[in-house]
Amino acid sequence: MARATTRRALALGGASAALLSATLLGASPALADTAVTAWAHGNVHAGPAKGERVVSYVNAGYSYNAQCWLEGDLVNDHGISNRNWVRLKLNSGGIGYVSAIYLKGNDKGNVPNHC
Repeated sequence: MARATTRRALALGGASAALLSATLLGASPALADTAVTAWAHGNVHAGPAKGERVVSYVNAGYSYNAQCWLEGDLVNDHGISNRNWVRLKLNSGGIGYVSAIYLKGNDKGNVPNHC
């Protein structure tokens, strides 16, 4: 009798593990980075706000690895206004946020992923 109970417990445990595994595998995969190119010099901040600490900058004509975009402070520069900020991977490690107005493309710097 103990043997049948053990087999049943193992079968149920295996089914639970399979279900958990399927759930985890079905979860959204990590979003791929998007290459973005700056068209103008702009500051990269610690957060999506003008008052956040400047941690780096982007330069016109250079490409950067972007992760996603989100709304933040309104930025007005070069005759453009936009609330969208793009999260960049910094070469020094970590992340930073640049206003999408400094990036080529649409109002999100051509970054498809929302943060």
